[in-house]
Amino acid sequence: MVAALVIMTLAGSAVLLGCLSAYAWYRRALADCVEWGTTYRLIDAHVAALADQADALAARDAAESRTANSEARETQRLRTVAAEASNQRRQTDAAVHAITDVRVSCAAKQSPVALHEHVEAFRDASNRLRPEIGRIRSVFEPVAARVLEHDPQARAVAVNRIRAVMPGVRALYRDTPGLRDAGIGRGLRDALTQAASAADNPGSTYRTLADAEHTLFTKADEFTRARNTKRGIDCGRTACVALTFDDGPRVDISRRVVQSLRDKGDRATFFAVGGAIDDAAIPVLRDDTRYGMPVGSHTMSHTDLPAIMQAGTERQEFDDAATRISEATGRPVNLLRPPHGAADEASRRYLANHLGAGIALYDVDSYDWAVGASARSVQWKVTAQARPGSIILMHDIHEHTAAALPHILDALRAKGYRMVTIEELTGQYPRPGYVYYSRDNIIPW
Repeated sequence: MVAALVIMTLAGSAVLLGCLSAYAWYRRALADCVEWGTTYRLIDAHVAALADQADALAARDAAESRTANSEARETQRLRTVAAEASNQRRQTDAAVHAITDVRVSCAAKQSPVALHEHVEAFRDASNRLRPEIGRIRSVFEPVAARVLEHDPQARAVAVNRIRAVMPGVRALYRDTPGLRDAGIGRGLRDALTQAASAADNPGSTYRTLADAEHTLFTKADEFTRARNTKRGIDCGRTACVALTFDDGPRVDISRRVVQSLRDKGDRATFFAVGGAIDDAAIPVLRDDTRYGMPVGSHTMSHTDLPAIMQAGTERQEFDDAATRISEATGRPVNLLRPPHGAADEASRRYLANHLGAGIALYDVDSYDWAVGASARSVQWKVTAQARPGSIILMHDIHEHTAAALPHILDALRAKGYRMVTIEELTGQYPRPGYVYYSRDNIIPW
């Protein structure tokens, strides 16, 4: 009798583990489908925009009757690369549509097998198109440096982007005193000086501004990686995940979330809604940054980015929210989390050129926002889907999220993960217009 009970217990445990494993596979497949479906759409739109810009620049160059053979070859090469990128887009789009309908491909309650087929289609399409961004950029910049050398509009965009980025890079330098006097600190300080000089000089050419911006980011990356080393963080060798919290601050719950992180010695990144910041919330946000937890923007009113661009409310939703958050935290905003994960080419361009901000998305959704969510369901969904390099979405406005967090931290640590900020995860200072899904899935601008 005892033996039978033991056998039944073991069999039941095996069935349960099998069910949990299957569920984890399904959740991961659904998350991957959403991630790679939106990745493909964003890359496709960006390659189309870059190809159009390349064609326009080549046409302008031809209209200005430039005759040097080397210049003519550069321009023809730009036309060729743009045409090749457009052809790659058409072929990729046809390949995707032969497998799945992008509008419904990631709907819930599909079989994991079907979801994985869609994931592979989207991932393959993304990986086919992603190199086109670098190819176009590499031939665009030499022509742009010549054609746009003294163009006032192009110069204004470059100057504004540098000026938007510099406060965040200065904060990076200022907040890491142990590195400021080292060689790497002097390199960043010199890059800041060079960038400021280029932006302030009315005679700076397009090339001068582009070179100053490139140097600034190169030195900021070096400094970020040195800061990681100082903190004992190496997400290239160690399994790391970045926990993120949206929709706050909600004073009581946000404080509990931050305290749980501090108790475990972990960090996270927060994305505040500008309209939710009142006098009671300001000390909460100030504590976040004091404890080394960056606060980005989640817009002013939690409106989808494409809707903001269509309504023409960018200044209120992006600029004013960033100002309010920066005033509350004492730190500049360099990342924005799109409400509902919705972003498009127009919003990327605005955030890059006006705010110098990147876009933080995610590859793991805790579903703590869903009807019926509980501390147990949130814990299970996070731990089932997390993998090295993940950016994990949660919300510091739900009681069940605050209750689940200590258990999530313990479970992830038991799996060998270290909880870090997005900048620590990527080892990169956030780039204007870049989209960050995970450490291994970053869409360049």
